[in-house]
Amino acid sequence: MTLKSARRLQLERRIMARELPQFMFYRFGNEAYFQGWHGVSSGLLFQLKLVLWEWHPDQMPSLYVSYPLILWKYGGNTINSEGVSHAFHTLSNGPNGCVQICHFKSEHWDASKTCVGVFFKGILWLEAYAVHLVTGMTIADILDEWKRRAIWGEKKTEFWR
Repeated sequence: MTLKSARRLQLERRIMARELPQFMFYRFGNEAYFQGWHGVSSGLLFQLKLVLWEWHPDQMPSLYVSYPLILWKYGGNTINSEGVSHAFHTLSNGPNGCVQICHFKSEHWDASKTCVGVFFKGILWLEAYAVHLVTGMTIADILDEWKRRAIWGEKKTEFWR
């Protein structure tokens, strides 16, 4: 690890401790990651794991839902079986087949992005997943609806009825 990346990691750890203290930093051998639990508004509980690769922050980290291992879809089947999916904002599965959340396009990643920003996107994904379980809408459609409502300040739509 270079001095630059060590300083950046210290900064990331301070930001995470202040903004999202439920996600703790761990280092085992060459593996460095933040991991912790998040409960969504519906009451479901998830564990997220953000793996920082050797060249962080220049290399995009990977965000996994490490618990539960299997994420069921509305009406059956699993999100794990989707693999890379725009509709569900997922990338290829991670360790033990866990779901990997697509938080940024790799071509849009740069060192200005922070771990806390990635976790905020992960938390939004988890909330959208909880809505998916009730409505059957794809995560992409749910996030697009939320974005549209935030931009235009619209009131309740059919989405919430």
